[in-house]
Amino acid sequence: MSSDRPTPPRLRRPTIGLACFGLVTALGAPAVAAEQPTPAPEAPAAAQLPELSVEGAAPSPYRADSTPLPRSPFTAAEAPQSVTIVPRVVMEERQATTVRDALRNVTGISLAAGEGGFSGDNLTLRGFSARGDFFIDGIRDLGQYTRDSFFLESVDVLKGPSSVIFGRGSTGGVINQTTRLPLPVTQGEMWLSAYTPMGLRSTADVNVRAGEIAARIVAMGTRINASERDHVFNERWGVFPSITFGMGTPTTLTLSWLHQEEHNMPDYGLPYFQGRPLRVATHTFYGLDQTDREHTLTDIFTARLEHRFSEDFSVRNTFRWANWSREISATAPRIVAGTVTNGITPASLINRQPQVRNGFDSLIVNQTEATVRFNTFGLRHELLAGVEFGRESSETTRFNQTGRPSANLLFPDFHDTGLITTTFNSDIKTVANTIALYAVDRIFLGEMFELILGGRWDSFEAEQTNRGTRQIFERTDREFTWRTALVFKPIPGLRTYIAAGTSFNPSAEALTLAANNANLEPETATTYELGASYDVFDGLRLAGSVFRIEKRNARTSDPANSTLQVLDGIVRVDGFEIQAVGRITPQWNVLAGYTYLHSDIVRSNNPAEVGKEFANVPPHSVSLWTTFDLPLGFQIGGGLSFVDRRFANTTNTTRVPGYTRFDAAVAWTPEDGPLKGLRLQLNALNLGDARTYETVYTGHVVPGTGRTFILSAAARF
Repeated sequence: MSSDRPTPPRLRRPTIGLACFGLVTALGAPAVAAEQPTPAPEAPAAAQLPELSVEGAAPSPYRADSTPLPRSPFTAAEAPQSVTIVPRVVMEERQATTVRDALRNVTGISLAAGEGGFSGDNLTLRGFSARGDFFIDGIRDLGQYTRDSFFLESVDVLKGPSSVIFGRGSTGGVINQTTRLPLPVTQGEMWLSAYTPMGLRSTADVNVRAGEIAARIVAMGTRINASERDHVFNERWGVFPSITFGMGTPTTLTLSWLHQEEHNMPDYGLPYFQGRPLRVATHTFYGLDQTDREHTLTDIFTARLEHRFSEDFSVRNTFRWANWSREISATAPRIVAGTVTNGITPASLINRQPQVRNGFDSLIVNQTEATVRFNTFGLRHELLAGVEFGRESSETTRFNQTGRPSANLLFPDFHDTGLITTTFNSDIKTVANTIALYAVDRIFLGEMFELILGGRWDSFEAEQTNRGTRQIFERTDREFTWRTALVFKPIPGLRTYIAAGTSFNPSAEALTLAANNANLEPETATTYELGASYDVFDGLRLAGSVFRIEKRNARTSDPANSTLQVLDGIVRVDGFEIQAVGRITPQWNVLAGYTYLHSDIVRSNNPAEVGKEFANVPPHSVSLWTTFDLPLGFQIGGGLSFVDRRFANTTNTTRVPGYTRFDAAVAWTPEDGPLKGLRLQLNALNLGDARTYETVYTGHVVPGTGRTFILSAAARF
């Protein structure tokens, strides 16, 4: 929905309903700015009015909340849910080269290691897995790869149930990646960065407009060694060309293509010892040279046709075709039983457990949406309705491998050799078809209230075939999800809301099925949220919310048959969060947040889980990034990321300690002269060289990188 719609004038309000103001005032919001003075009487038509010069501070580059949300009739600032947008400027200031790096600016998120045969990006959001909840411009991004940020304008995190908008999954929320599409101006920029201990990264972004046609190309090349992780490196390159026809006209067609390749050394980190991460040197790496590798290939083509019939009616059709392929051979370290007796010794051994598989995922989606504004019975409506057809497939071929030599626990030999034999294990393919109808209606109940009503019906049909055994599992789910919210705006700049919504998680959500869940109905979750946002003054926005997410039919083991699952579990997450984003002074920008999560396994057929916390859910998380502009074009910045302790399993017997990581930056951007358009920047990541544990799995934990310095030069034209 276009954000240029006319908005009703702000009226002076009495102080009724200020009880809803409590959530924001608890964040320390100052009093409302003084009302505007009464305008002078209108001058006669023939009078010559004096010229006026109006100047004001530019909006904060951290505020990207005026952007319309995908599949919604409102912007991020107007959404009745918690939304955090990490704009491109923050990613550049922090040198966030991946989506995972960008998400350091978002609280309530915890990274996870690959599990169940999966690789690539994986995380939990508000306590629930979001591995399958990545989207690009509102269309599902189901690939297993490292998502680079080179082609992104922002990373948007929509928290709370979003099945009514995005379909299956999204219990804790979704991560939507907004791409860099053609602009109505001609411009460009180039970045070149050098990393310690060794690494280079280069990106280029060029946009050209000629009449009603605009074209843009963004390219990237990266080769970086992970600091304090011996032999671990990440190497990838990518290109993202796009072109728009009909720029500035009622009808536009935009074509884009993302191509990205990776060649990495996969890092499965360290095993656990006595319920804690093994205490060895951070740089200790148990992988094998010439054996461990990770290759991925991503291709995503998108065509979007939009026609605006009037300011109140537009239709958009989006078609996407995508392929993701991957090949991984990795070492998962496990302590050899019996080799550790009286503590860690050089004689202790690590079993190099092989993780060898190939995979191929594909997606074809067509989505048609209409947005319309109309009035009925004196009420103004903004309605978005759509229909979606999709076909997804995922094929994974697994291999057995023998002959990997064991490693010395303290001094592993990266170049160790052995007689390694690889044999076929399984080849499993899943195909899923989706048909969905959805609508979200925003109803204005006068000047102070809004009512949001949304509903979606999904048909999700999946079939999985084991090509080795010819075993077939089938599952068809038809589910309706809903969402409603009441928004109350007692005074200008203040929005309060109370919202509720549902989500569903079918057994084949991640395009996998098994004998123990193929006959299960979907899990369903309900979320209740009370929140508010307040524009403290021009440029700075405070937001907060309290929420509960509950599944009353969570999967758990069948007490009569442990090989099956039943929907008898109850799990719950209660929490609250606060966020500040924008400009405190004309020179001072900030993006900060805090989230508290209390996860609880209320009921389970495994007694050891009852009353325990979810896996990989930190109770407290904090994020801060702030910059201050100095004279002569200089800028200083700094921030931190705090992640509380987490458990690696649902019985809470394995615990990963929390950590605090500090980052800093200094930059110089000449304001005039022959160097105008140049930017020099120095970043220090993990400035205190803290021992961090970023990704967690039940069998191992992956340490974060150590102190890293990045020197960058950018040229804009």
